[in-house]
Parts: sequence; structure tokens; C-alpha cells
Amino acid sequence: MIGIIKKYLKYRPTIHDIICHIWIGFRTKISGFWGSIVFYIKAKFYGVECAGKVTCYGKILIRKYPFTKIIIGKNVSIISSSYRATASTIFAPTKLQTFTTTAEIEIGDNVSMNGTSIVSRSKKVTIGSGTIIAPNVVIMDSDFHALWPPENRAYSPPIDTDKEVTIGNNVWLGMQSIIMKGVTIGDNSIIGARTVVTTDIPSNVVAAGNPLRIIKHLGEK
Repeated sequence: MIGIIKKYLKYRPTIHDIICHIWIGFRTKISGFWGSIVFYIKAKFYGVECAGKVTCYGKILIRKYPFTKIIIGKNVSIISSSYRATASTIFAPTKLQTFTTTAEIEIGDNVSMNGTSIVSRSKKVTIGSGTIIAPNVVIMDSDFHALWPPENRAYSPPIDTDKEVTIGNNVWLGMQSIIMKGVTIGDNSIIGARTVVTTDIPSNVVAAGNPLRIIKHLGEK
């Protein structure tokens, strides 16, 4: 602590600088404190299984259909506040939603989410441990609207058209990316910002663009 103070004082801060610094830290702490309390109340009410500590900044939307599963691992960070988000504003609060009795969302340990929408209509959506999800990412297991005939697009497609989604361990999903049904992303891979992912991605690569392509293999010399 003394070292931090000395480092800060070498910039010769004004009283205004010090007050702003204290206020920013205080507001962040308060956001995490109240957000986490509200999260645990909602998790208890909906029957969300938490394996360990979950810190929530801002509010979270939880909609869990009876008999479905939402499982959250240890040391998970949920950011639903633009004040707390580092690189971008949050368009909407983090959302976890299941629709039918076979739906399941499982989030591993040490996962960070920022205004993330994870929706399972009937299949399992898995987020591996150590994964970081940048602001405003959408992950879903269904199209949610029929493709054909066009006059039926207001209606939901059959359940058997839904597909599981699996995000591996230590994956980084770039901001505003969209992960569609049936996708598997291998361990350690990175998805570029605003990428729409409709096909499987192997481990240890950087994939980006629309259309999506692999632009780099990680760990290679």
C-alpha cells in the first residue's frame, strides 16, 4: 500500500485528482458489493448452482425455466455496468436464460463476462474455465424463429433444430461477437471483435472476420 501511495504521489496529484481517484475506487467497490448481493438473491430464487465466489457489478438478468440447469463455477466475474467495464460500454445487462426442461448453461471457474447474453432453449451451452468474454457477446443454441416458410417466421422452429454450444477453456471472445448454435471453440483460441461464428474453431488459433477465417495459429514460432 505504501508503495502504491509513493508511486501515485510522484505525479504530484491535486486535491481534485485525489478525490476523483478515491471516488472511482469507492463506486467500483459499491457496485460489486450490491450487485453481488442482488445476484445471490436471484440465484437462490431461481435455483442457480454456484460452486464458489461470484462477483457481479451492476444487475444481472436471470430467467431460469423450471427443471433446467444453470451452473456457475468458482471465482466468476459478471460485469453489467459500463462504469466497471474497461474497454467498452455495456449495451445491456448480462443475461442467463433457459427455456425448456432440457436446457442447460454451465459456466466454468475463473470466467469473466461483460454484458454477455447466454441463452439455451433446449440444449447445453458450456463455457470453459478461464474464458474471458468481452462486452456485448451473444451465445445461443437456437435460431428462435423458423426459417421457412416465410409467413411462419414469427414462430419458433422445432426443438430438434437446436444444437449444443461448447466454448473451451481459456478462450477469449472479442467484443460484440456472436456465437451461433452448434459451434465448438477449442481451448485457448481467440475470436475477433464483431465476428459471427457459425462453424467449429480449433484450439490455439485466432479467428476473425465476416466471413470468418483463421488468421493466426498461436504458440507457433
